[in-house]
Amino acid sequence: MAARTIVVVGGALAGPTAAARARELDDHARIVLVERNVRVSYAVGALAYHLSGEVAAIDALDREDRGFFEAFYRVEVQKETEAIALDPAARTVTLRRRGPSGSFKDESLAWDALIYAPGAETIRPPEVAGDNVRPLRTVGDLEAISAALHGGARRFLVLGGGSFGLEAADGLLRGGAEVTLVERGHTLLPRFGDHVSAAVLRALSAKADVRLGVTAVSSEARDGRATEARDGRVHRVILSDGTTVDTDWVVLATGVKPRTSLLAAAGVRLHEGGSAAIDDRARTSAPGIFACGSCVAVESALTGQPVWWPQAAIADKTAQVAGANAAGADERLFPFTGSMLVRVLDLAVGRTGASWEEARATFGDVARTLVHARSNDPFFPGAAPIALELIWSRADGRVLGVEAVGAGVDKRIDAAAAAIAARMTIEQLARLDLGYSPPYAAARDPLNVVATAASAERAGLGRSITAREVRAGTYVLLDVGTERAPLPGARHIPITELRDRLGELDRDASIVVCSGSGRHGWLAVRILAQHGFSDVHNLAGGVSSLELTS
Repeated sequence: MAARTIVVVGGALAGPTAAARARELDDHARIVLVERNVRVSYAVGALAYHLSGEVAAIDALDREDRGFFEAFYRVEVQKETEAIALDPAARTVTLRRRGPSGSFKDESLAWDALIYAPGAETIRPPEVAGDNVRPLRTVGDLEAISAALHGGARRFLVLGGGSFGLEAADGLLRGGAEVTLVERGHTLLPRFGDHVSAAVLRALSAKADVRLGVTAVSSEARDGRATEARDGRVHRVILSDGTTVDTDWVVLATGVKPRTSLLAAAGVRLHEGGSAAIDDRARTSAPGIFACGSCVAVESALTGQPVWWPQAAIADKTAQVAGANAAGADERLFPFTGSMLVRVLDLAVGRTGASWEEARATFGDVARTLVHARSNDPFFPGAAPIALELIWSRADGRVLGVEAVGAGVDKRIDAAAAAIAARMTIEQLARLDLGYSPPYAAARDPLNVVATAASAERAGLGRSITAREVRAGTYVLLDVGTERAPLPGARHIPITELRDRLGELDRDASIVVCSGSGRHGWLAVRILAQHGFSDVHNLAGGVSSLELTS
């Protein structure tokens, strides 16, 4: 049988991964990797770490260049070459190659299998455009922004408060820049809940100028004229609230969209929103065409429905399956949980599964439980705070989502992702055997703790209430703390005295019990419930939650 030809469209992460995987399974195939930029394979999610100085050389992010793929994998790499048309019936792709003089040459390339992996592209607001306005998506972007930072530019405006924007802001701040971050929404990290978003806002606001609920509406050159009438550079951005931001550079983190116009023109099926529709073998609706990376929708482990999550770990997994199957294998994708981690200065945050709003919209009767704990045994030096919020179904106790902020976030999110994929209940998660050693964890891991609290609530042993709900309602606050100043405006009865002072409380009142982390508050709820108090709630996360949302 003649050797097959596999064409891979797109570089960065997914395309090269798919090409390498295809070669592992078929050493006789002709594999052609087409990339429109100069760089072939690079770590998109790590670009900000060069701005911070933690990755000293850009080449460290771009080690697998054209020579590497040609020498190690015998992959033909065609750089500065763009795929401009697909013909699924004829099984050809039209390539446009840039010549040394700037001219272009088109040619047709036949394929037996084609892997489509051009990723996603930044949504560029037309109101802000100039030579010093770029996203942080490619090595070329990084080189330009890094040159500006090390060449004396100090004022950087980041547009967008999602994960891309926060990673860019983090890298710039660590690199010595003055950063202003603008987010159109009223919270940072929109898919995260109130608690994590508030913690991130507090941390970032201590180092940067953060402006929420506003958008950029226009930009000016240094002399106040329209940008294009000056030097092609933006020097001032006008926001929707009438304020202005003087800046040397603008970094776009205003969102991305799947780069699938080529598939659409070829009649390949797309989802609403433009992401490529694939099955569990990474096959598109066109025979012989596979798709992977940040342009495809994948199956949600929670709903079984396609979702578009442009994340590096998902791109890698889809690329491995697409590459293997294009080479003749029969590998399948496993449903995804959408897990993600973000570093913001000294904070680590993470999430997996459904957000609170997503869970309510999809599953209806849901609840959330928040606890503050320590990353490892409190008696061991270095034990640091971690807050975990567990989202779960009241109907069947199924774990729907977990969010975390603090120390040791990564391993709790990973364990929670496995629990969601396995369709575990909160009761099962409460008893899940996790690794223990005092330097690394507690005998009852914080993930066990939050699941135990949720299980108790589901069993009817008590109820929790969020800080936001407390502020919006009318409650009697009962502070049972013993090691801090009493909470202003609350009735203070230390938990050690509570059983002896029950007569001081109104049994008909709506009481919210407050403690430092919420743990002693839960005990107080149980005491009150067993002594005839019927309308008692525990403040989720304790006083820390009230302070964070103040």
